[in-house]
Amino acid sequence: MKLSKHADYAIRVLLHLAVQPGRKVSIANIADAENISRNHLMKVSQHLARLGYIVGYRGKGGGIALAKPAGGVNLGHLLQQVERNLGAVDGRQADRPAESGKLLEQALEDARTRFIESLSHYTLADLVEDTLAKRAPVVGLVADLALRDGANAG
Repeated sequence: MKLSKHADYAIRVLLHLAVQPGRKVSIANIADAENISRNHLMKVSQHLARLGYIVGYRGKGGGIALAKPAGGVNLGHLLQQVERNLGAVDGRQADRPAESGKLLEQALEDARTRFIESLSHYTLADLVEDTLAKRAPVVGLVADLALRDGANAG
């Protein structure tokens, strides 16, 4: 299944904030880091704030931050709220009678339900853990090289 840009950006914003818990991050910083239009990111952030996932802070030192712990953000529930393409499925086509699309409509609805159920087993904290685990070897390598360079300089 392909997610809309809005849903993709929502997940990316939340993940960006979750790897920096308790820290306010500017929209500009996230936009630059994720290569997303600031205007589009502002709309996504406003939607996430209305849904209670993030909090915005105005003024100098302002930005956005998670409104709840990453472990409290269920991915299935999040996508139901931000993915506009997950609504009811209509398997009918204009040139066919309404009855011909019932089985397809049911099959697509079953797939949508299973998709959401599958994602409901994961939280934003799971994504953070996976993201940090994949970065850990690189961080370790950089730290090892810095130690070696320091040892060779002396």
